[in-house]
Amino acid sequence: MNWTQKPIKSWHVATVLALVTVAMQMLCNIDSYLYAQCGQFDSAVFFMCGKAMMNGMVPYADFTDSKGVLLWFIYGLGYLFDHYSYVGVFWLSCLNMWATLLIAYRTARLWLDRRASLLAAIFLIIPLTYWNFYTETKAEHFCWPAVAWGIYVLMRGQCQSAINRRHGVWLGVGLVACLMLKWSVALMMLSLVCSAGWMAWQGGSLKRYLLGFFCGILLSITPFVVAFSCWGNWSDLWREYFVNTLSSVSVPLAETVSLYAGEWAGMFTTRRFLYLLYTLPVLTLWNKKNWFASALPALCGLFFIALSIRHDSFGHYISVVGPFAILTIVVTLRYVQSHNVLRLRYVTFFAILAMAYVVWGSIRYTDTFCTKVDERFDKFMAVSAAMSQVDQPKIIVVGQERGICMGTSLPATRYWITQLGRTEQMWQSQMSAIDQGKADFVIDFGAESAEMRARILSAGYRYFDTFYGGRVYALSEEIRPIAAEHFSAWDIVTKRNYRERYGLESRK
Repeated sequence: MNWTQKPIKSWHVATVLALVTVAMQMLCNIDSYLYAQCGQFDSAVFFMCGKAMMNGMVPYADFTDSKGVLLWFIYGLGYLFDHYSYVGVFWLSCLNMWATLLIAYRTARLWLDRRASLLAAIFLIIPLTYWNFYTETKAEHFCWPAVAWGIYVLMRGQCQSAINRRHGVWLGVGLVACLMLKWSVALMMLSLVCSAGWMAWQGGSLKRYLLGFFCGILLSITPFVVAFSCWGNWSDLWREYFVNTLSSVSVPLAETVSLYAGEWAGMFTTRRFLYLLYTLPVLTLWNKKNWFASALPALCGLFFIALSIRHDSFGHYISVVGPFAILTIVVTLRYVQSHNVLRLRYVTFFAILAMAYVVWGSIRYTDTFCTKVDERFDKFMAVSAAMSQVDQPKIIVVGQERGICMGTSLPATRYWITQLGRTEQMWQSQMSAIDQGKADFVIDFGAESAEMRARILSAGYRYFDTFYGGRVYALSEEIRPIAAEHFSAWDIVTKRNYRERYGLESRK
């Protein structure tokens, strides 16, 4: 009996997917041990917010960003694991990816045998980690398990299997999780919730599905209700997470139509076309008799795409559509098996080649891989070390955060970071905090205008140092720059932090 004939048990599936997940995440995720911690942008913001939470600061009142409190909590756990790197977030990302693949395996099992389903789940990691979209960990990525579960429940109904109370419970939990990660994804999730409800109604289990769904919502929303009640920041939550976030992407109708048309055109002229390939092939399962129900999976995928490409300037918002690729993979493997096009061993070989290509691209198109970093990272660490001479330095970033002094720094004010699409009130509040000298350090990373420099200097700050083009201004006259020392590839892999390297003791 060769390996393709040996029986596969459930623990085999879980183990193989776990190993593949850790291997691919280690090589492709810039939060892993193999990458220097200076290539993060959005993740640096999330880490700062999570760190602030774990240090007792109140979300949306003492600090804010455009994301949900669950995302900050996840990064806060990563901060507790390691204050000076993202490896804690890396392991949580591994767990997140593993859960997504396990759910995808269950989806594939609706049509395929165990061996082919395992291969389908392994294949899914390729579109999820493809380097053109998987540049750093995003809020959308932590929504993948919820999206994958919604797809599974919907396709279970498509296969004439009962949708029961348990399926509804976890779908309710997933909806709340998305709401507390990034509320726009929760809006997309409603398409899967409603479609699964339609299939439950057709299968005569709508009451059980709805009971489970609302129980799942109640169980999962309760901790957040308790937390926000204890913080007493309901009004801040509404204003910062919903109102300001919506305002930051609101433009006049004519401009909206023009931008949206351009984004749809880009779906056919950029690599985002891949996401259409992830969703549309499922239409091969369409049948005339159940024309509406059998079209629901593709319609849900298109709904996700339609909402995610709005203001998708960086091409990562659409990554939330990734779990839909399991449907195309299943359709393809069914065709391969039914027509004897290729044996599974050859399909497995192609999967290995595709993963190798993804790994190659991930390393090639980054400058933070441990063997590729240059003196800029040494400077990044030296500036971090110098800033940490102040105990828990408060910072304001004008422009884009890069994670400087990540182990000890905290937000100086609610609008500590210049958000993309900021409102005028948010900008003026940040400038007012600078004028009042609320921060120990101001980092001008992106603005760099003579007017901004004059404003910072007139507030009592002095030019301190530069890293990655960002000018650092210090309030204290006592803090002095530290000469950069070289960090080797081994230092990066072992996550040797700047305080260990420079032998610093905190002082005020």
